[in-house]
Amino acid sequence: MDLVATFRKSLATELALRDLGVSMWRGGTRTSNHLLEISTAPQATVLYVKGSSNTPGFWGLTKNQLDRLSSSNSRWLCVFLHKSSSTGYLLTGGQILSRVRDGELTLSGDGDYKVNERSEFVRPQYFEGIQALVSRAL
Repeated sequence: MDLVATFRKSLATELALRDLGVSMWRGGTRTSNHLLEISTAPQATVLYVKGSSNTPGFWGLTKNQLDRLSSSNSRWLCVFLHKSSSTGYLLTGGQILSRVRDGELTLSGDGDYKVNERSEFVRPQYFEGIQALVSRAL
């Protein structure tokens, strides 16, 4: 099972303890395992989840997905899993969009913004364990 699928299963278990559910995000034009919607109130929280097994971590965020998230008026966050389905980095949608606007994240020829662990993250953005992620995300 890949990092994202394992993450989703662990996330669903943790959220059930908090009487919350998780499903595929309905705001996209197509269903993606990488876009998860948590049933928070008053509005849902969307997680854009990417995984990397590389050292250092390296991820791609699809421009079309970022555009959809930005125009959705949803609260959204990016989860960058690194070598495990329960460890990685968490950034808000605002942090991602700010980096795109400032040119810190650049669009590559394949339509993805490339995110490099060495240059994009600081220690407070790191999480270890699904409980820690959920506590910070909600």
